[in-house]
Amino acid sequence: MKLRHALLPALGLCVLAVLGYLTYQNTLVPIPLADGRDLYMTGKPEFDEDAVRLEALLPAGAGSEAFLANQSDLTLLEKSSSGAWVGQLVKGLEATRHGRRWRITLRSGWPVQDGSTLDAGRAAAALGPEVQRLGGEVRVIDSTILDLKFKSRQDDLLGCLYRWRVPGTGPFRRQGNTLLRFDGFVYGKAGLAALTLVTDPTLQESRAWAEGLSAARWAWTAFPGKIAPEDMAKVRVAPYDEFRMRDGTVWFLSRRMRRLRPDTEDWTRTRIFGAWKGAMDLPYDPLGM
Repeated sequence: MKLRHALLPALGLCVLAVLGYLTYQNTLVPIPLADGRDLYMTGKPEFDEDAVRLEALLPAGAGSEAFLANQSDLTLLEKSSSGAWVGQLVKGLEATRHGRRWRITLRSGWPVQDGSTLDAGRAAAALGPEVQRLGGEVRVIDSTILDLKFKSRQDDLLGCLYRWRVPGTGPFRRQGNTLLRFDGFVYGKAGLAALTLVTDPTLQESRAWAEGLSAARWAWTAFPGKIAPEDMAKVRVAPYDEFRMRDGTVWFLSRRMRRLRPDTEDWTRTRIFGAWKGAMDLPYDPLGM
């Protein structure tokens, strides 16, 4: 009898401990995010420079497709130059300690290119297929909050939110390979009216590529390789500077481009929002664009 009386309190304490542990594991904990405003520095074009329509020459493929998509459809998270997580479409992010439940709070009033504003329903529709592929589900809590629930721990969900895009949320509308400025973007007008990405392989052959640079035709172009020495000699005196990307891609960037800073870690995430084309050539100064 005494043993039973002793076991009951002990059992009760065990139950309380388990419940406490489960509650602790299931509690949402804020994840620190830097503010997204620093991602977008407004351009400062003069006169009619903000009406310019540019062309860039890149090979067709997954990289060029990702570049275009990153201008028109933003991801929920971004990374700062120091590698810190930045809230782009997200104002707040929380996760449980067991990593199976995540709560996303969107920035309120974010304009979308169709004239509406970003809400949890739109974000849920964009994220839903991606979440389902990970064995999870999306639940809308209110107009700006949604929950992601998974059957197992998701250690790479921050990386997923860095890759998953919400259509129509960026500073440019996409029409095929052309980007048109969206004047309703939350951080103001981009410094370019339009950019067309040219992927014609005939223009990337030795003679045509070199003549395009000699004529200062492109805002930028990727080095196609296999360039004849006499053609490369023309390029070396053209008004372009070279930027080498982590994946081996080399950009020839026009010196007329102001504040276009290629993301050398992942060139597809280069932002053209704050860039513009000046009227005069810049001197050679790759760090002072």
